[in-house]
Amino acid sequence: MLPPILTKKEADRIISKKEGAASLSLDLGISSATVLIKDGFVNIQKQKIPLSALQKIKEKTCYILEDNIPKQIAFFSDETSLYYKLLPTQNWPTITLSSTPMHRYSTILPKKDTELKIKEISPVKGIVLDTCCGLGYTAILSSKNAEKVYTFEKDKNVLRIAEFNPYSKELFSNEKIEIRQKNIFEEISQFEDSFFDRIIHDPPTFKYSPELYSREFHAELYRVLKKGGILYHYCPCPQKTKERKFYPKIVKQLRGVGFKKVEYHAESSGVRALKF
Repeated sequence: MLPPILTKKEADRIISKKEGAASLSLDLGISSATVLIKDGFVNIQKQKIPLSALQKIKEKTCYILEDNIPKQIAFFSDETSLYYKLLPTQNWPTITLSSTPMHRYSTILPKKDTELKIKEISPVKGIVLDTCCGLGYTAILSSKNAEKVYTFEKDKNVLRIAEFNPYSKELFSNEKIEIRQKNIFEEISQFEDSFFDRIIHDPPTFKYSPELYSREFHAELYRVLKKGGILYHYCPCPQKTKERKFYPKIVKQLRGVGFKKVEYHAESSGVRALKF
């Protein structure tokens, strides 16, 4: 069972109530619960939290309750020199790596963002490769219709954040999903030719994983995809404000390694390609 999670929204609701019962969510909106507030404390699942501690809860941060204290779902890794944080949104949370979000969430929310990516490889069937797991949203949605989903995550810190996220729970319990804590760039060579029916390639931004945008890796994606298979390649727009488009390079490179009907779709912010 996951520990209770609070954001500033829930904390403010408790503080404004002051005394009595308050209804709120302890799992980022999945369900509702009733908590009791009395004598400057709130009782949440056998924990007694001072209201003064809730006043310190910050915006854009998720907190778990441990030992009667709210603790941020965030930490710094000396190994990667990155700061990891679970960031709440209006529905599914996202993860940030040193302030860089791994999902779109300002103009479009993570749930819709993920659904658009899954739509690009529809109909989902057979064996699916999810190259970059993150919080596991694409793997979870793909598993609804796939026979098997292989998902890769090289950063153990990302999976550590996912373990706190109630929307990632199925990632660790669904028997259709196989998580491999390895670098897909290094591991893709282990798969046979034409192994996957569908591929979702949703890499971090170029500065974090330039190898996942390389021609060498794109050629491997082509090799392991079956004839008649579909590839979706997310294309972040880090320099959109400077009117520099990143996706034309991806389109050209995918065509160069053999993909056909390579098209950029603005709604999903990615490229859909087929293998004939």
